[in-house]
Amino acid sequence: MFSSFISILPLLLTLSTAQNFTTWSPPGPGDVRSPCPGLNSLANHGFLPHNGKAITIPLLIQACQDGMNVGADFATVIGGAGLLSVPDDLLATSFDLDDLDEHNFPIEHDASLSRADYYVDDGDNYSFNQSIFDMVLAYYEGMSETSIAVASAAKYNRVTTKEAEDSKFTYTPQQYILSYGETALYLSVMGDPVTGVAPVEYVKIFFEQERLPYNEGWRPPTTQTTLLTLGAMILQLVAANKDALPEGLEITTNTLKLAFGGYDPITGLLVHAL
Repeated sequence: MFSSFISILPLLLTLSTAQNFTTWSPPGPGDVRSPCPGLNSLANHGFLPHNGKAITIPLLIQACQDGMNVGADFATVIGGAGLLSVPDDLLATSFDLDDLDEHNFPIEHDASLSRADYYVDDGDNYSFNQSIFDMVLAYYEGMSETSIAVASAAKYNRVTTKEAEDSKFTYTPQQYILSYGETALYLSVMGDPVTGVAPVEYVKIFFEQERLPYNEGWRPPTTQTTLLTLGAMILQLVAANKDALPEGLEITTNTLKLAFGGYDPITGLLVHAL
């Protein structure tokens, strides 16, 4: 009897994961969310706790792997940054998604693709903003798929627009990495971590509904998204931006690690405090 159960356990786990993809509900009363559509989507599908609370690094690693085929290195860095963001608790072992709302730390940044700047919209840097995201979608008008070049142009437009509008606009090396990383991440998880090609329909659903477009045909990429693949895509995005001056940053695992809060992606230990 026990051996029979063991033999069907992988099938049960597979069916459970598939159910997460097809089961979705928006946040309800008492639920919290972050400025990141990826983390919010994982919570809306139940890969993360639907209330968005008490998220540990092991839980985040499993959710990112199961939901979007994002590697443990990246999930550990995000999780470590999340722990740093917990108010008044340097020894925190879990965090809530809304802990990530803090301005310029650890993942929130100005010139987001879908959120308002902190000083522009009365501190609401976490709610989805359709008008802002429409500025990104305008670059894809008439296109069915994304591209590195167009994604880079849309991202850079957000930076130049907010720099002109926001007197407190911040764009240090940390925000530089996070800003390009935001674009690299949606191209990777909604499309391909190498080519950056994703159906525009999937990208719209991902941002606007904070839902994984499984019912529309999307599946987690077969190539895993890692710090190294994100770094390589960021380099492609930077190279595609002919208007930006070279900013002299070496995009490596280390620069990505520092940008996301200073946690070593291998050991999970804090090696640098921002």
